[in-house]
Parts: sequence; structure tokens; C-alpha cells
Amino acid sequence: MGYTFIPGEKLDPQEAEDCERSSRRDVVLVNRLRKKLSELNPEATEGTIDKAVRHVTNIQGTGLLDENRTFHKELVSNISIEQETGEGRRSLTIRFIDFKEPEKNDFLVVNQLWVKGPKLTDRPDLVVFINGIPVVVIECKSPIARETGVGDALGQLVRYQREIPNLFRTNQLLIGVNLFGAKYGVIDRGSEDFHEWKEKPGEKLPILSDHPSVKEMLALKLIDKGDLPRIPAAQDVLLAALLNKRNLLDIIRNFTVFDVDDEGKLKKKVCRYQQFTAAHKICRRVLDEPEKKGIVWHWQGSGKSLTMLFAVLKLHREEERLKNPYFLVVTDRTDLDKQIADTFLDCGFPNPIRAESSRDLYQMLSEGVGRTIMTTVQKFRTPLDKPLTTAKNVIVLTDEAHRTQYGNLAFNLRKALPSAAFFAFTGTPLDKRERNTYRLFSPEGERYLDKYSIIQAEQDKATKPIKYMSRLAELHLVGASLDSLLANLFPGKSKKELAQIKRDYAAPAVLCSAPKRIERIALDIVEHYQESIRPSGFKAMVVAETREAAVLYKCALDKLMDPSLSRVVMTIDERKDPDEWKDKYTLSDEDEIKIKNRFKDPKDSLSFLIVCDKLLTGFDAPILQVMYLDKRLKEHALLQAVARTNRTCPRKNYGLIVDYVGLGKELAAALEEFSAEDLAGLFRTDDVERELNALSELRKTAVGFFKCIVLDGEPRVVVQACLDALKEETVRGEFDKAYRAFAKSMDFLMPDLRIEPYLKDFKFLGAIREGAKNLYRDERLRLEDLSGKVETLIHAHITSERIEHLLEPLTITAPDFSEQLDAKGSDKAKAVHLEYAIRDTLHSRVVENPVFYESLQKQLEDLISGQKRERLDDAQLLLSLMKIKDAETHKDETARKLGLDGGKEFAFYGLISRHAQAIPVKTPDERASLAKEVIGIVEERAVAEWTEREDVQKEMRREIKRLLRAKGCGEDELPALVREMMELAQQLVKR
Repeated sequence: MGYTFIPGEKLDPQEAEDCERSSRRDVVLVNRLRKKLSELNPEATEGTIDKAVRHVTNIQGTGLLDENRTFHKELVSNISIEQETGEGRRSLTIRFIDFKEPEKNDFLVVNQLWVKGPKLTDRPDLVVFINGIPVVVIECKSPIARETGVGDALGQLVRYQREIPNLFRTNQLLIGVNLFGAKYGVIDRGSEDFHEWKEKPGEKLPILSDHPSVKEMLALKLIDKGDLPRIPAAQDVLLAALLNKRNLLDIIRNFTVFDVDDEGKLKKKVCRYQQFTAAHKICRRVLDEPEKKGIVWHWQGSGKSLTMLFAVLKLHREEERLKNPYFLVVTDRTDLDKQIADTFLDCGFPNPIRAESSRDLYQMLSEGVGRTIMTTVQKFRTPLDKPLTTAKNVIVLTDEAHRTQYGNLAFNLRKALPSAAFFAFTGTPLDKRERNTYRLFSPEGERYLDKYSIIQAEQDKATKPIKYMSRLAELHLVGASLDSLLANLFPGKSKKELAQIKRDYAAPAVLCSAPKRIERIALDIVEHYQESIRPSGFKAMVVAETREAAVLYKCALDKLMDPSLSRVVMTIDERKDPDEWKDKYTLSDEDEIKIKNRFKDPKDSLSFLIVCDKLLTGFDAPILQVMYLDKRLKEHALLQAVARTNRTCPRKNYGLIVDYVGLGKELAAALEEFSAEDLAGLFRTDDVERELNALSELRKTAVGFFKCIVLDGEPRVVVQACLDALKEETVRGEFDKAYRAFAKSMDFLMPDLRIEPYLKDFKFLGAIREGAKNLYRDERLRLEDLSGKVETLIHAHITSERIEHLLEPLTITAPDFSEQLDAKGSDKAKAVHLEYAIRDTLHSRVVENPVFYESLQKQLEDLISGQKRERLDDAQLLLSLMKIKDAETHKDETARKLGLDGGKEFAFYGLISRHAQAIPVKTPDERASLAKEVIGIVEERAVAEWTEREDVQKEMRREIKRLLRAKGCGEDELPALVREMMELAQQLVKR
């Protein structure tokens, strides 16, 4: 890929001579940066270069993310520095990177780079530098070693940000890989916000039109190197795509933004592969192709507004070719117009302007000054005698084009801008009748310029699948006969009276608002919510047919639960609606924003929004899981509304539509109107039945891991046998995958009575999974990663079955250790639990006393391997494990016998003992005395934040060397011993 490679030890100032870094805290390779700054900015003086370097090494901000934003802005937009020219001072623009010609930059990759943070020192697997600036950190995991997997790699990347934040002030990408998986993301985000990079079949890399696909490129490289042919794995595709020099610079410059969420919290965002591809296709159309138009369909919730922003950002950089272009972003609703404008503003886009009126819009378009304008299509209501501009550097991006681009409004828009490039974005597929949209926005024969379907979004975890459930079928407006529905609503009425009611009130909108019907449904909503949604901490939306029905739902729900748990959000008709409604339900724009933000807040008790038209499009609330639908919706309106539930959120497995109106007919019509391929992956009316039918196989797969175990036996024996079956990490991983699939299905179906035959096994397997997590310290098996409903069920089962003592982790330092151990039962069970408890303790404490704990770790490994070889019986193994345990728990007593404390003095004593051949201090008393002397040198000089001060550490090293030389330490052994002593001191001696 054309990168220079340097082994990490050559950039370690504690190992290498003439190192580019003077300290492990230095993360910028200053000499490389200075050299490239001089090459890229030949007019800059040495003083100017020095100032530019300080912009990278001394970034200002209120925290890591704010510092990262400051640097990113300077990196992509350049900086301006005042420089003396001999004829006065003038401002000089300084570039850190040449974004247009990648080969003019210095691309370097370093492995195993030691980096020292405020308190700890870490060694990431790979760090990528551009011109001496660290911009990518990669963590690699073996597919077979312990603690493997992309999840573990991402967890380490998150931890590194806490421990060595100095490496991440300039970071642009984080990547976690192993052979079978790869994900990327940005700083200050959880592992759930990292994504895969994929190639669509037949797609080319969106750099140049003739560039090969990633897989083609990799295949060529493999053949060139003479390797055996193989299909490129996920890590190959991601690394080849993201670390292609041109792509990496492009992503840093045009596809990375900083956004402010609803709570005012700053977030960094980077493109997903479908956004990168779609934006590039738009740019290529505008710059290189004759027909400058196309339709982009990306499923609701997958980041359509950001895709628009990325396309505009990238085209905005093409000032030379586009001559200060106009961008016009057109929607059909004021709230959507504001939403997109806010996205642009929050992401730092320069000067997006909202046109407040048609006259305002026409004036801006006719001025001929490049701008980014947000507007609604309704502002083109006034016909024009002539075009506003015939300029070819006008790019129009329309949102939900199938709604906005019909009739005179579309005609006026196209007439006003006859030479503009037009691109239509839609979150739902276009139906078969929308040929006008294809004609307006697509070249002949092309359906979509780019497509990101429902299935793709769900597979990439960009959105959650949407499930469907029908309830109270006897109250449906569709699917049951009207006569039976009226009989249910008006029991006790005669046939004659029912006939009169049918004549007077048969309109669906009237029936939807029947108070008795709404009361029945409200009771069902509350029961379902309390049993199925609330335990997981998610929220709900009730969609009513009319404003009257919305008010009735509010009244009915208030009788069943605390009124503060629900709010009505609707537009009041000042002419028609009762005064009582105006007083209770009128909301200002500020009031509505507050309600929406309260609803999105997991800590706020507001749990229900009751709507009829509002919030069914453009409302993003990840915490929304269920939509109780009692409104007849069709086609695009139906697809857009149900997609409110598909946003991703931790512990959320699916969005749910609970149907009270009878959607079967509308869904069938949608399938007729849209391409079957486009709607693949959408919920189906038989979702519940399909899940029930799948349960048997899901249970069989999960139970199959214990097929040789009699599960109805004595609990203590059964539990231990099942835990033994999960000893191998790969087996636990496969079991976890099977159980999660079982749990997702059960989570959806609970509390359906038909799952009763599966509950016993489901709860038992959940308990075993929890026990395996505790025994093997395997965080992949956390109950917290399942839904709250499932977690509550499993905990209740463990308590009711009184098996907590069999599943809880053993702690060797606990006061009641003996009681904990006895509760495990047999010697075999005790030995297994004790082995892993010792492992966990030694692993967590090794940094406190490396020599002592590494010695115990070796004893443990020798014991376990010897037990396998010599077949020690369980009692012998348990006795030997107890000896290792006692050595750890009696550590302080051992130290006291030497006249040392059990902390840093004993740790330095161990380190000196390990190097006994290098230092002629033979007796324990001599080693103990030397340990105290070394600690005295460190503590005497350990001023506040001494681990951050190289001058203090340098003096410490000098004095320790002087002491060791006086004790007779050889010069060859001295550097390594001093380095180990300083590393231990940094861990143990604080100020």
C-alpha cells in the first residue's frame, strides 16, 4: 500500500539510540512533521514552522474530544500564521497535509509503539502517521488466542483513550481487526458505534472510475506476491479500503464531522461505507458525467441527512472546477427543513442559510454568490417568467423526492434552475407508479444511483429489524366484518339499533374514535407495555387516527397510569377544536422541543407520546421501541411511520409495531406497489407465528451444547457439568451466539403464553451463561448485553432456584472464602472455581508486583499442565491450588519477615532478586536494604505529577544508576534493570 514501516522498538527512547522521540510521552514525530511542513509550505520561515508544530503538539481544548475537534478543523482547513516578510507582516496559510496529491505526504506505520500517558503506559499494535502526526490506531487480535475477537480489540481502543489520551488528540480513525472480522470508528464512542466496511457486489472503489474494487485489488496483490489464492477476509477489505492513501485523506477531510446531540453533547462521526459510496457517486456525476442527476435510496434511520452533508462537503472542496458552487437543499416540510439545516450547522458546515420566504430564496439564487441554502419546495409556488439562473454550478439535493417533486411546484423548481444538477434522496423505495420521479431525477434506464436497502441496513446493524404484532383483532377496522366490530363496540343494542349506528357512524375515522373501543385498546397498551417494553427501559408511541382519538387515548391512559407518563403532540386547529383542547394541548415550538428531548432521555419518566400526524417522519428517538398503531396508513406514509422504531440503541433487539387497526390489507397493497426486492426485510403480518415456529430449533441448538448431560439431575452436579462443557473459549463463543438468538426470539414473544414450553430451558441456559461469565471471567456473556426483560427473568430464576452459590464468582481474598469454596460442592468443582479465581487475581495484580505474581502465574500454569499430563486426582489438584492461593493471600506476612511492607518494598525486592546475578547483593537482608534505598531515591524526588516530567525522571535514573554501580552492577545489565525499576516506580510511587 506504499507505507513506510518502522518497528516500534526503533521509536522507543528507552531502547533505541538516536530515536525520533525523546520520551514515550511524545506522540508526534516532530522532525518528520517539521520536514514535511517545510516541503508543503516553502515560503514558511523556521519561526513559522515552529509555530505550526506547536499547533500539533500543544492542542488547546476543554477535553480530549474538544482538542480533537480543534485539531481536525486546523488539519482540514489549514491554519494562518503571521510571518515577517521583510516588507512587513503578512498572513501565511500553512498546510499540514497535501490532500490533493497523496504521494507528497509521508505515510508511516509503526508496530508495538510504547506510549506513556498521565498514569499508565500502553503499547497499541499499530499506529499510522501522516507527516509525523498519529492519525490511525489499529488493534489486532488473533482468531485463536485468549480474549480474542473484534469486540476485545474495540474494548482495548476505548481503554487506551483513558490511559494514553495524548495519542488520540490528533486521531482520525480507530480500527479493531482479527482474521474474521474488522470494525472502525472514532474516539469518544462506545464499541457499539463501530462499523464494518463492505463492498456491494460489482461496486468499484469510489476514487476513480477505472479503479478496481477492493477485492479485485487484493486478489492482484496476493497473486503478485505468489501467495495462495484466497477470498479476502473482512479485515482485508476494511484495511485495503480505509488505508488506501487517497481514501484515508478523503475520509479525514470530507467524511468526518462533529455533531451536537439533543442533550448538547459533542460527538464525532465518520461515514459508513454506503454514505462514502453514495457521496462519491454524486460527485462523479456532477464533475465528470453528462447527465447530472440521480436518485439515492437509503433506508430510514441509516444516516441519509449525513450522506447529503458529506456530498456537499466534498463538492464544496471542488472550487476550482465548480467556481464557487450553489447548494440548494429542498424538503417538503418546515420541520424537515429545520432538521437538515440543524444537522449541517451542528456539524460545522460553513454558513448554511434557511430561506425564510419565496422572495428571500429567489433573491439569494439570483445574486450569483455561492451559498448553501435550505428551503422547502413550497417556496417555488410562485411561477417564474424566466430562470433565476442558468449557471451550471448549482447542485440541488431534494429530500423525500417522491412527495415533493410532483405538480407545479416541481415544474417551477426545474424552470427556475434549468441547468442545475438534481439529486433526489429518499428513505423509502419508490413505488411502481412514480415514473415521474424517475424521469425527473434518473438517467434513462437507471432506477437508483445508489441503494441501501432494508436488509443491508439491518445486516450492518445500522438499523434494527422491525417486528409486527397484531392485538385485539376483534377491534380492527380492517379484516373483521363491520357488523361484528359494531356488535363489540355496542353490546346490548338490537339489530335495528346497530343498523342505524352503521348508517350514522360507519366512517373509519368515527369508529377509530369510539370511546369504548379506545378504552379497551388503552388497557391492552398498558398491559403490553408494562410486561414487554418497560422492563427493558424503552418507550412507546401511540398513533391515533384523529385529534379527537388522540385526546381520548390520553384520557384513557391517564386513568390507568400516572398522567405525567404521557404527552399529546399534535397541531391544534384554532377554528375547529374545543377551547379545552387549546388550553391543554397547544404547544409552542420550544415546548415541543422540550417534550421530544424529555422523551429521548432514558432518565426521564415520560414514556408515551400520543400523536396523529406529527413525529411520524423525521423524528429520531433511539429509545422508542414500540409503536401502538391505530391509524390507517398506506405506502410511503406507512413505511416512514413504522421506521421511527428502527433506530439503534444499546440492548434494543428490534422495533415493534403493535397493530390495532388491521394492516394486512395495506401491507399487501404495499407489496403490490413496491418492488418485492425493495421491501425485502420489512416486517410481515406473520412475524409472531414465524418466531414461534423457529423457537424449537433455536432451543435445540442452545441445549445441544450440553447433550451429554442429564439436565434433570441434582442441581450442583448439573450446573458444574454444564460449566465444564463451556471451558473452551471458542465453545463459549458459539454457545453465546446460540443463546443470544434464542433470547432475541423469546424477548419478542414474551409474555405470549405459547412460549411456556420453552421457558424452563431458556431460564436454565441463561443461568448457566451467567455462571460461565462469572467462572471464566468472560465479559462477552454479560446479562446486561441482553434485554432488560430477559435479564430480570434470569436473575429471578437464579434466586428462586437457590443456585446463586453455584454461579457466583469465587474471590480468594474474601473474608468468607472458605464458605464460598465449600458451597461449590465436589473437589472437582472447587478446583475449577479456585483455578479461575486465582487466575483473575494474579492477572489483575501483576502490575503491582510483576516478579511475585508472574512467579505464581508460572506455578499455576505448570500445575495445570502437569495435572493434564500426570492425571492428578481432584483432591491433589485442589490441595496444590490452595498452596498457590495461600502464597498470594499471605504475601504481606512474607514481606514482614523480611522487614518490608507488602506493597512497593516487596515489589522492588522481587525485582532485585530476579536480577541477583547482575547485582552482587546475595542475602535477603541485602536485597531488602537495596530495595528501600531505590524507593528512597524515587520518593525523595517524586514531586507532583512527576510521571509527566522528563527532567525529574532523568534525575531519578541518574541516581539509581549511581547507586547500582556502587553496589557492583555490571554496565551491560544496567540499562534494562534501571528501565524496569522506573516502570515499577511509575506504577507504585504516587504524588
